Amino acid sequence: MSPMRTVALASCCALAVWLVAACSGGGGGGGGGGTPPQFVVSPTNLSFSAASPNDATPPSQAITATVNGVSSGTLFVRVVVTGPAVTAVDSLVITGPTSGRLSVHVAAPATLGTGSFASVITVTACTTDINCAGPQLTGSPATINVAYQIGNVPPPPDAVAPSVGTANAQGDVVIRGHGFAPGTSVSFGGALATATTFVSATEIHATYPMLAAGTYPISLNNGAIPFAASLQIVDTPAFANATPNATLTYPAVIQSMRGLAYDARHSALFVGANGTSPNNQVWRYTFNGTSWSATPAIVQVGGLRDLTLSLDGTKLLTITNSALVEIDPVSLAAQVPIVPPVPNGVPVFGGILKAIVAANDGQAVVVSGGPNFGQRWLYAIAPRTFTPPGTDDYFHPVAGRPDNGSQVVLVQGGIAPPRTIRQYSASSGLMNTTSVPLAHIPGTPIDDENVNPPVFDRSGSRMIVAFDVPFAAGTGVFDGTNFNELGRLSAGSGTSIGAYALSPDGKRAYTLEIGTGVCRVQAVDLSVTPLPGPGLPFPPSGAPIDLMPDCPTISADKPVRMLLDPPGTTLFIAGERLIRVVTPAP
Repeated sequence: MSPMRTVALASCCALAVWLVAACSGGGGGGGGGGTPPQFVVSPTNLSFSAASPNDATPPSQAITATVNGVSSGTLFVRVVVTGPAVTAVDSLVITGPTSGRLSVHVAAPATLGTGSFASVITVTACTTDINCAGPQLTGSPATINVAYQIGNVPPPPDAVAPSVGTANAQGDVVIRGHGFAPGTSVSFGGALATATTFVSATEIHATYPMLAAGTYPISLNNGAIPFAASLQIVDTPAFANATPNATLTYPAVIQSMRGLAYDARHSALFVGANGTSPNNQVWRYTFNGTSWSATPAIVQVGGLRDLTLSLDGTKLLTITNSALVEIDPVSLAAQVPIVPPVPNGVPVFGGILKAIVAANDGQAVVVSGGPNFGQRWLYAIAPRTFTPPGTDDYFHPVAGRPDNGSQVVLVQGGIAPPRTIRQYSASSGLMNTTSVPLAHIPGTPIDDENVNPPVFDRSGSRMIVAFDVPFAAGTGVFDGTNFNELGRLSAGSGTSIGAYALSPDGKRAYTLEIGTGVCRVQAVDLSVTPLPGPGLPFPPSGAPIDLMPDCPTISADKPVRMLLDPPGTTLFIAGERLIRVVTPAP
């Protein structure tokens, strides 16, 4: 490999571009008949620390880029840095015939002050053009998450996500804490994990074995690494005992749903109701093993907009037009509302809070809605504090996440040209802008309600979202990491898709199809090989389930909510008239 040479540098090294003359020999002219060109960057996580803002700047750390399979032409590599922690990526050193090393520098502690800071380094590689606008090498773009701790800031609480599993079924979880290292062992109540992957000093991925119902304290290195979170395993509720396709009636007439969440620990379903009298409310239905409660427990939440459970299940987080209200998920006792900060203390006219989604790092992402109002916040759940708002060209995105809380994805609607997908990473604590443009289906009630947001499988490997395409609207199935379209969900003749859900393993989707005289749930097979590809439909699976005559109305002011329980065996479909409990799911 001929020497790398830096050819451009901008934004104080926030953006660097360099060229690499490709290797002789190797893999066939950029991937002709041999191994496709590969691009690997390591490590993928860096951690810096300083005891106080008065300390010296921590020394730089290195990242290594390795290229294989490129035998001719020019290799373009582009580095982009976002976030306040990193100030420069430079000092290129050739370490071998196919590799080079760069140094990562962080800001002086006095510049940032006490706190936890993060950056994301995105490295893109291609053989097409200096901006890598064309095809990229396999493995590109690569991201490096950089964490920077200054002073003694209380860390986020230990966590496992998902924190609830199903009895007699193994599952994958993300474990968050501190002091992790390669080779750290994980056990669940004494049962060793069947697989572990070290990600960083604060993150491990693990697979727990089949376990009976119960609470399983998580032990790391046989207790040598302190850890306080536990995994809860529950039996699959026998919802069929309450009659298949049961209905739950509402205690009052409502206009529409403002949220739907299921608490597997207590077999409880939370419904956010809009337009009730005397005020908006949250209803809690419970299942006792044989039947659902005929009348739900009720708490008033004026101006309710959305709701979600914290990842550990200890708090029901609701947002109103202008504040966040924490509710105990069992007693329904409500805390004092917390109003998020706004720029200069002056709210933007027409703006309201729209969506709240909890991640697995102890934070919840809150976004605003309404015309010309683009703000978002991070809410630290344990200390009950907001960060100052971030602003961008997003006016009213929808927001969703996988059960493991690894990411929160925002998709904008109603703006041309389509905005790119935004992604909050729980690993880095940063909101990133992806390179994938996608427009959520626009129009009311999307401006002010989190309706048909992105839904994911348990691990976040697949995503479904309703989106806008030229001359038509569609519901797409996407790769949950790179957001490439894998295929579409299509409705039957004369019907449209009013809501959708995705199974925990990502192999099955469910659509609510509604048309004149038609109301049904259809299962869709996502495990077909090969995948259909962009614009092409996945095949239906089995006969649909007829929901007539109690079909919800679909209109601009009457959106429908639908979700699956954690085992993926029961669908909850909530409209403006009632809730259908479809079990077993088709």
